[in-house]
Amino acid sequence: MEELDEYPCLGFAQGEHNSFYFAEEVLSTYQYKRFIRANDRATLLNLMVGLNGYTLCSGILCEDLNGKDYCAVKLKSDERMTIGYISRKDAPLSAIGQKYLEEIGKYKDKSLG
Repeated sequence: MEELDEYPCLGFAQGEHNSFYFAEEVLSTYQYKRFIRANDRATLLNLMVGLNGYTLCSGILCEDLNGKDYCAVKLKSDERMTIGYISRKDAPLSAIGQKYLEEIGKYKDKSLG
C-alpha cells in the first residue's frame, strides 16, 4: 500500500449506520494518509479522475455506465471480497434480483483474484 500513499484513496459513504461487514471497499480499516469519502458514485468517479485517486473495489467496471477513464488493477493483498445478496428464505427473487444475478454472473470468469 505504500506505493499508493501519495494518491488519495476514495471511499463510498453509505450513511452513518451502515455495517462494517457490508462495506464496498476491501481494507476498510486501513489507516490511509489521504482519504476522501463521497456519498454518491458520480462524485466518487469524478474525484478519482480529477485528483488522480483510487478506490479499492471488486474490480467490476462497466464501461457503458462509467466510461473508459478507469481501470482495475489487482492489489497485492491476501484480503478477499465476497459479492452476494440477501433474500428472504420463503420469498421468490424479484425480477430485478434475477437480473442482478445474471449481470454479476457475467463477471465470474473476469475476477482479478
